[in-house]
Amino acid sequence: MTSPSAANAAAARMRHLFSASTSTASSSSDMCDSSSLAAKPLHPPKRVLLLRHGQAVHNPRAEHARENGCSFETFLQLMLEDDQFDSALTELGEAQALEAGRRKHVRHALRDVEMVVSSPLSRALRTADLVHPLSDTVRSTAQSTPKRVCVEDFREINGKLLNARRLPRSDLEASFPHWCFEQIPDLDESWTEELETRDACSERGYRGLLWIMRRCEKNVLLVCHGGLLNYTMNSNSNVVLVDGRKAHGDRERCVTKRFGNCELREYVMTTWKRATLDEQKNGEDEQPVITLEEVTMEGPSDLNGDDSYAEEGGFNMM
Repeated sequence: MTSPSAANAAAARMRHLFSASTSTASSSSDMCDSSSLAAKPLHPPKRVLLLRHGQAVHNPRAEHARENGCSFETFLQLMLEDDQFDSALTELGEAQALEAGRRKHVRHALRDVEMVVSSPLSRALRTADLVHPLSDTVRSTAQSTPKRVCVEDFREINGKLLNARRLPRSDLEASFPHWCFEQIPDLDESWTEELETRDACSERGYRGLLWIMRRCEKNVLLVCHGGLLNYTMNSNSNVVLVDGRKAHGDRERCVTKRFGNCELREYVMTTWKRATLDEQKNGEDEQPVITLEEVTMEGPSDLNGDDSYAEEGGFNMM
């Protein structure tokens, strides 16, 4: 659950960042002094659980090579050689998702989820259904509880690779009838033969997070991709990561580390308005800042031992 202390820590972190940015800035005419820069929350904080999909068909060889220190060019070449349209989960990927859903702390974390959001790629939708399965009574309807919504902005780094292409909406509706696909176009018109840039991908992920913040649901599970999460969380100047975890074992992992397969992390997400004197004069608004404060996931301990499929490595296209 979202705690007041986590929200307060995010606010304190934003004030510190804004103060630091002005104290180290040059004295150019377009800079405002620290008294004119403030953080204003736009929405109440939300509790957001971020989950990466399980291993997919195009992953194994490229993942293995990356873990052994290959170049990015070699990694990408192996991805291309093993590429598959809308790449499905492997047997291991399915097992990872099932195992994740059985863990006590994961079940505990999911108990209050009001909405599940997913990428439109099948591997993410399938992972969501395995980790947080439907009850038998709603398995064949679109009125599932919690509601399940597919959002185009949360697809993986787009272009070049066939595994980044998605099915037409009609095919997705047939395969996943309990999901709402009203947020996506009928056809995949955004995929091109050129690989999407880091900036474009991170902006798309940021836009998706803003969509979640505008929703009424307070507890959300988002299932998406390693590359998208990495670019959005670590390469977008409007997204700030904050470490609000308790001071024990989970702090050994840096908050910026890439997600492992079916790894679940919990965040307090808040949007903030930057208010400067220039904005007040011109009536112009900058893009809001999103804080993602990672917090320690509360709940019963997992007695099965291994609590993560986290992987090592420096590349993040998944």
